[in-house]
Amino acid sequence: MYPSSTFNQTRTAIADFSVYSRDPKAAILPSYTSYAGDQFVAQVFFYDAPTPPPGIFDNFTNIATISSDLKTRSYLDVILSSVVNSTAGLR
Repeated sequence: MYPSSTFNQTRTAIADFSVYSRDPKAAILPSYTSYAGDQFVAQVFFYDAPTPPPGIFDNFTNIATISSDLKTRSYLDVILSSVVNSTAGLR
């Protein structure tokens, strides 16, 4: 989760990833959101293998976050750990 003060950095990282990442196993899911009058970027990283190659998400991990639970986990754990209910009933 990134604060609004990092919007320029996060937009650049998203654009760079979209243009330069050629790894079909790598994905990002950014979403701009607001809560209690504050704006945030919520970012999900996914790599479809046990370990991503070094550096693939560095543009994101080098930006200061408000909170993070970034770690290696199974695909099922990613789905079950999501706090977003926008997909409720669709899984």
